[in-house]
Amino acid sequence: MELIYNLKKNGLLILLKTTILAVFFFLLYLFLLFAVNINVELTSNLEESSNKKLFTLTDTLTEPDAFYHFRQSKTLLTTVKSFYEQLNTKENLHFISSFDQPLQIEDFKGDIEFNEAYGTDMEIIGNYIDPMTKKEVFDTKCFQVNKNFFDYYKLETENKALFPWDDLDIENHTLPILLGSNYKKSYSVGETMKGSLYLKSFDFKIIGFLKENTSVFYKNDLNKYLDDYIILPYPEKLSTVSKENKEFVGMLYFAMLNGDISIDQNKGLDYLTKQLSTIANETGFYDYTLLGVPTFTLQYNRMYELIHYNRTLLISLLLCITICLLAIVHFLTCRMYVHRRTRYYLSFANGDSLKHLTTLLVLDVTVGNVLLLVVFIITYFLSPIQVSTFFLIVVLGIALFSIMDIGLMKQFLNKDIRSSFNDFY
Repeated sequence: MELIYNLKKNGLLILLKTTILAVFFFLLYLFLLFAVNINVELTSNLEESSNKKLFTLTDTLTEPDAFYHFRQSKTLLTTVKSFYEQLNTKENLHFISSFDQPLQIEDFKGDIEFNEAYGTDMEIIGNYIDPMTKKEVFDTKCFQVNKNFFDYYKLETENKALFPWDDLDIENHTLPILLGSNYKKSYSVGETMKGSLYLKSFDFKIIGFLKENTSVFYKNDLNKYLDDYIILPYPEKLSTVSKENKEFVGMLYFAMLNGDISIDQNKGLDYLTKQLSTIANETGFYDYTLLGVPTFTLQYNRMYELIHYNRTLLISLLLCITICLLAIVHFLTCRMYVHRRTRYYLSFANGDSLKHLTTLLVLDVTVGNVLLLVVFIITYFLSPIQVSTFFLIVVLGIALFSIMDIGLMKQFLNKDIRSSFNDFY
């Protein structure tokens, strides 16, 4: 009966205060979710990358005729092979090779969103007859990467699948591939895609899927998402150039040669050029150049500053909201006491002890907070909470608000008791 009477007197105030606290905890959850996701992103690869410099390496054979004649020579192609192998294994240099090159896939089961032209200004062409192979194919988005690239960006798969880097052989007709997370509705692990890479036919065997929202830095795009991409590995050991494979490896090796070189922040451009010059003298390949400034570092710093500025802004906003909340709760607690003051006076006038009055006061104050805690417990068990510590924060937060309310109400009660509720005489 006492609880029902309290709800009649303070029901609206209890509901209002409970709603305000619920909104506050929801805002706190959003802030924590933002902070956790940002910390994961920064510590996963960007924090480490902030201590690195990235320089872009590319060949200088931009003229089609020069490029063609270069690829017709086994001797010259061997210099490319040797240059790449030394660059890929050089200490203090991390050569991060990647190339955005479509694969021609036969009997493709995916949607048009996986097409190479999707999301660009290019015309989207679905299935078509390849004039070279005479087969019906579909140009799928594909990202070709070496092991250094895979390790540098810490790419993760849902089933912990890894490429067998040491056993990759481009001369085989079967190559392992990873698929972006959006492929899960069309393909499954163990299936094989038939297609071609640089006019050579392959069976691409699916070994796993990348985790959702996997992104990398590529050609000044700080977050290139790979959800719609096929990931094809570059071999660690390159095949010997022969008359039979020179057309294929000629295109492949030059694609592999174009990438980024990561060096420590304390090593500058002079150090890098000396290392490359040494490799060029040893291999005989000089048709390369470095492009511009380390754009990754610039974009990283801008993003890092923006994140911390927004984080500071959010913390300030959260503090302002908390101060306003405390003021509102203080006011509502005062109103609740005023509404129940007559009941406390009658209990005191009938000779009830201070302990009894305190018990009555605690029940009056905590009914709304207990209701809010029950709601959060039900929500916690019915739906997953991405921030695991949030539930503990809610429990501690409600406990602190309850202690504050009880302390405030007890202060009002002690003041009235000392004056013997003179207002009622």
